[in-house]
Amino acid sequence: MPLVFALFASALLHVAAVVAPGWALPETLEADPPPVIDAVLAKAPAPVPAPAESVPVAKPVPKPVPRKPVAPSAVQPVVAAGTSSGVAPVAAVPSTVEEPPPAVPPAPAMVEPAAPLPVNIALPGKGRMRYIVTRGEGGFVIGESVHTWNHDGLAYRLESQTETTGIAAVFKPARIVQHSEGEISAAGLRPREFRHERAAGTDRASFDWSRRVVAYAGREAGLVEGSQDMLSMYYQLMLLAPRSGTIDMPIATGRKLANYRFEVLGEETLSLPAGERQAVRIRTRSGNDHIEMWLPVGADEQARGMPLKIRIIDRKGDIYDQIADDLSSTGTK
Repeated sequence: MPLVFALFASALLHVAAVVAPGWALPETLEADPPPVIDAVLAKAPAPVPAPAESVPVAKPVPKPVPRKPVAPSAVQPVVAAGTSSGVAPVAAVPSTVEEPPPAVPPAPAMVEPAAPLPVNIALPGKGRMRYIVTRGEGGFVIGESVHTWNHDGLAYRLESQTETTGIAAVFKPARIVQHSEGEISAAGLRPREFRHERAAGTDRASFDWSRRVVAYAGREAGLVEGSQDMLSMYYQLMLLAPRSGTIDMPIATGRKLANYRFEVLGEETLSLPAGERQAVRIRTRSGNDHIEMWLPVGADEQARGMPLKIRIIDRKGDIYDQIADDLSSTGTK
């Protein structure tokens, strides 16, 4: 009897070594490399119950027969031949063939925004206007003012320099410089930066059209379309070319933002050093000061970037005239 039990225990251990899940034989005990066994999916037959009082007898386990590999998959269960009682599964074996990585879709092409197109406006692309500055009805010359501008249909830059000359410069030297730059839209000029320089200091105004505010003197105020500064307003009026009625225009001076109403007084003949010209006279009021301008009409309208004459009447009633003396412009847009 002891010999029988010993043989029975040895047979059980041999069967468990072959069919138990996750069991691996040491390499030193294998004469040949382990065979590759195809994955065969089959429904296991129902186990046949052993006789109630019979003693199981170990049977030899047949050696697995290698089969031709089939198409690999990620992980396949391996089924080995079992005893007469049925087929028992063993551990899953990973495929030796790796699947190719998934295709990576190409990155979408970056589409650059279309470049803005130049705006066609009735203003020479580049120009210079010189004015003689006089005081009083007699036209006593006290200085000169030079305005220069350039634009490409997208952006503009303006500058004016006014200073006393002759005897006036000896007794009361003065120099005022104004700068304005910004963009050009279908509605005209859209200032971005304005600077007013004089002996007493510099005033500035910064326009932020995305936020619709203008900053000046440490504070901000709301913007509306068509707002200008003290220099760009001349050019904007030339572009609007009013013939009658009134025009309301918010203007930033660097110290405040105020609404100016320009009233069209009508057309008249203007006497200039270069001869007589037809012009439309308009007028506005700033506090106790009055400003009048003569805008060219007819043949001169498209050739000039600035008014032909500018008159300022201050709160004391003194009259200061700027009369166009020399004009040069090129590249009308």
